[in-house]
Amino acid sequence: MLSPLPRLIGGAGIGYAISYPTSDEHGRPTVANGQVYLPVGNPPPGGWPVVSWAKGTVGVGDGCAMSTALARGLPDPFAVALSEPLLTDVLESGIAVVSTDYIGLGTVDRHQYLNSESESRAVIDIVGAAADSLPELSQTWVAAGHSQGGAAALTAGVQAAAYGNSPDLRGVVAIAPSSNVENIIAVLTPQTPRVAQLTNITATLIYILYGLQDARPDIDINSYLSDLGRERVASAEDMCIGDLRQSVDGIAPQQLLSRPLSDPTLVAALRDYMAVPVVGYTRPVVIEQGLADAVVPPLGTTALAAQLLAGGAGDLTYLPIPGATHYDVVATTAADTTARISAMLR
Repeated sequence: MLSPLPRLIGGAGIGYAISYPTSDEHGRPTVANGQVYLPVGNPPPGGWPVVSWAKGTVGVGDGCAMSTALARGLPDPFAVALSEPLLTDVLESGIAVVSTDYIGLGTVDRHQYLNSESESRAVIDIVGAAADSLPELSQTWVAAGHSQGGAAALTAGVQAAAYGNSPDLRGVVAIAPSSNVENIIAVLTPQTPRVAQLTNITATLIYILYGLQDARPDIDINSYLSDLGRERVASAEDMCIGDLRQSVDGIAPQQLLSRPLSDPTLVAALRDYMAVPVVGYTRPVVIEQGLADAVVPPLGTTALAAQLLAGGAGDLTYLPIPGATHYDVVATTAADTTARISAMLR
């Protein structure tokens, strides 16, 4: 279902809100919302090629979604606004943009934050849904995203090959992708020494455990949490990411815990829920990572690149960006990233 967007991003000639069918990690049918932006002018023969842009973290509540902001006349969520320089460049290069809000943001489901499979399905399915409704679009596409969306784009790069009628995926661009977080979480205990680097994942841990509660109701997440942890996870929907990060400033993730997260059942559940695939890449992959990033540690992304290479991703480009932070890396690399996407789509 399409409806005109009340406002556009730079470079767009027309835009639509879209509600489309997808499925969760269990294969159950559901619906997600998103946006479709077409370049100015007439499409080329065969239609505009497409970037499926996977957004960075906005939160887990419906009020944090881009679709909600557009419907209510609110400002764009901060994490969404960070991507506009890149998406404007992409549109001005004659490439359409589709962008999912993910399952559970602005819809009846709970948003399973960093659930790699359900998020990747939303990234894939919006491409076909938009092309089915708009003959101006081709089904030749690139998966791209930042942070949470970088992980979703990478997983889409593997999952698209397994889809029965998947559109024509040409490559993946992942910018500061969340990865290996499950391995950090698995070693947390109430007694873990407090270090600044761990404090940066407190908000992330709250959102992950909120989503895991929904994905794995067989696991008693509350039994791992302190009173503070239970309170924070229960109220996760109440704050979008910027406000949540401010509210937990100075709170270490281990303060949320009443017992270690190293229980084998929980460790396995975390890996099933959120691990980024390290095998199965058959298309070019570009990973960009700011070296001054304090949200997604460069060491984790470097480890991910090594894992992909060991897993057989032969066409992998890893690009560390000196001086770039988590919040400016998308704009810093916009022109080069657009050139890489255009090359994939040729």
